Amino acid sequence: MTRRTAWGTYVHITRVLRHRLTDGTYAPGARLPSEAALCAEFGVVRTTVRRALSALQAEGLITVRAGVGRFVADPDTQPRTSTEHIAANLRHQIETGRFHAGDALPSEKQLARRHGVSRSTARAALVALEAAGLVTCVHGKGRYVGQDVPI
Repeated sequence: MTRRTAWGTYVHITRVLRHRLTDGTYAPGARLPSEAALCAEFGVVRTTVRRALSALQAEGLITVRAGVGRFVADPDTQPRTSTEHIAANLRHQIETGRFHAGDALPSEKQLARRHGVSRSTARAALVALEAAGLVTCVHGKGRYVGQDVPI
């Protein structure tokens, strides 16, 4: 087996957990396993698990209750944070065909201006979509939909 990079491991964990969230393994409102349990399951350090969980939170798939844990979000609820709102909006546009594979997405600056948020908030939404496998980043050129990235 080839050794995974930290980035590959984080993306892999995000995909596995996303699949569990969408296939009903974890029901809406259910508490997710602890960070320690996920670290043991995937054989990684806590920061890698936290990065995957943060991406799922930015996508609006899980919620965090301080001091209690992470829970599966109810899909019928509206996004709670600006990051979740931007990610959900872009995801919807990708899934409905507004953006096609290879299309350039709006820049962080454009998203920040459009939604009245900071660039870091817009960036977090784009990173969540990258972790979901919907968006690919070409450094210095922008972010594009899907795997067919113009270079």
